Amino acid sequence: MRCCIPIPLAVLLLVAAPAAAHDDVVTLRGIDTQLSRDGSAVSLVLLRAEIERADRQWDEAEADLALAERMAPGTAALARCRAALALDRGRPEAALRALEGCADPELMRDPRTPWLEGEALRRLERYDEAAAVMDDALAREVGATAERYLARAGVAEHREAEGASGAIAVLERGLERTPGAWNLLSRLLELEIGLERYDSALARLDVVIRRAQRPETFLAQRGDVLARAGRGWEAREAWTLALAALESRPKQSAADRDLAAKLHASLTAPLVKEETP
Repeated sequence: MRCCIPIPLAVLLLVAAPAAAHDDVVTLRGIDTQLSRDGSAVSLVLLRAEIERADRQWDEAEADLALAERMAPGTAALARCRAALALDRGRPEAALRALEGCADPELMRDPRTPWLEGEALRRLERYDEAAAVMDDALAREVGATAERYLARAGVAEHREAEGASGAIAVLERGLERTPGAWNLLSRLLELEIGLERYDSALARLDVVIRRAQRPETFLAQRGDVLARAGRGWEAREAWTLALAALESRPKQSAADRDLAAKLHASLTAPLVKEETP
């Protein structure tokens, strides 16, 4: 999770030239140049720390955060950056200390804060506390992205009160908010298949197949679910449709060829005896 640091317009112009848009080295040089002119620009130090963190230059990022602490101690931006870096380094306790030790009211108004706290609690296996923090954020629609619903579902899987069924309920709420989020649907299907809720998984796939412009992957997955359910002939029908759609394309990507090979293997494998209802 990246921190957003307010940056002076002159600095943005300095670091956002098209030729250097994705060149962290050039960006860092620009920051160093600006800092040589204005050594008190704490926002630049924090920006540099964030770039170093993204590049896994963690010791350098720690040094810059220590410098920012001396320049402007106790700010929300500093606490957020400290927490994010601590999580990157596998130190959830330090992440919590960074957040809990900050009295700047701006920290609690930032939509990233509860998710930093929730992730730290999750890593410490304090799942009930993580769920409470995340639920509060979602109820207030604070940073309620598909990824955050996925994170909350992951916590649910570890809670005795929720488990896989609770995780499915979280993912369904996420899909109501962000329809078409494949990361949510994919995990939901995995959980339903694991619980042997095959009819429910198939119904979800059927909706996606009807809407998809290129449904081959979903047809192939439909076949896999049917095979898991012991419905071999129906599985072969789905795989055949997926393969025909793939082979009708004038050009195939590497992923298409891999899927086609998998479908050929599935179709040539011995048919498993159908389960009796």
